[in-house]
Amino acid sequence: MGNLKLLDKDREILFELSLNSRASLTELARRTGMSKQALSYRLGLLEKNKVILGYHAITNIYLLGRTHYRVFIKYENMSAEKEQELVQHLIENPKISWMAYLDGDLDLVYLVWAKSIQEFETVYDEVNDKFGTFFQEKQLSIATRIEYVKYRFLSDKKGGENIIFGGTFGEIVLDKLDKKILERININCRESLVEISQACNSNPKTVRVRINALEKKNVIAGYNVKIEHKKLGFTHRKIFLKLNDVSKEKINALSSYLRGLKSTIYLIKPIGNYDFEFEMMTKSNEEFHNTIKRLRTKFAENIKNHSSVIVYTEPKSGQMKEF
Repeated sequence: MGNLKLLDKDREILFELSLNSRASLTELARRTGMSKQALSYRLGLLEKNKVILGYHAITNIYLLGRTHYRVFIKYENMSAEKEQELVQHLIENPKISWMAYLDGDLDLVYLVWAKSIQEFETVYDEVNDKFGTFFQEKQLSIATRIEYVKYRFLSDKKGGENIIFGGTFGEIVLDKLDKKILERININCRESLVEISQACNSNPKTVRVRINALEKKNVIAGYNVKIEHKKLGFTHRKIFLKLNDVSKEKINALSSYLRGLKSTIYLIKPIGNYDFEFEMMTKSNEEFHNTIKRLRTKFAENIKNHSSVIVYTEPKSGQMKEF
């Protein structure tokens, strides 16, 4: 697939949406220096050409008493038909909120937001019972802290404060209306208050109050845009690090360095096979190679080894029907 030639203003639009994809057209026009009419036209083209694949809320599920379980899978004797069956199962399972195809030493990853290890085990066992004979390897990892670094790979602008979820946990209880609203804006957070209220059998004023309350409690940590990075000429990579020293001081130093790179989009503190993870968007293999080389040189005493996979595509992203 060839790279889509974007205007500089298109990149600005995408960048501003990565800061707050629920921002009004008026606000986006002001931030990009465009007329509202011109912005609406360019936004429509980005959607039509599937550069923009969707808009979703960033839900701080840790405050809802849930834990972020990831399962990384390496295939064995997996046919295309059986893989499609597996993917369809993961997409249809309401307990699974995200999944992605990987390229490299691993083939697929799925995510479960579970309230207990027993709840996660039920989902995990069901997947294994149906497809486990086609798995050569499974790696379980729990993400305890995730930091979203705004999409600076698209712009030289500063993106403001990063969004951090995890690290602190809670037991915030949502009522039926809150759950419906959260489900709706996880599918499309650019829907109007009228559209959300109609879908939730409520009214716009009540929905606005509820969304504001969820934002204030940090249950809604922010709003992001889902883009087709391949059409922009970028490769999305996840990098796994094994470290000699996992003290808070060393992790903070590593995180601080990675925050300063335009290519970084996520920093992740996991429990599992690796001590630290980060994700990045790079334009070429050479850029990725040089970035990792500089990282390993700067932190030579602490990085034991690293591995990486390409996040190729995400058939299911941030969609959960059971909050």
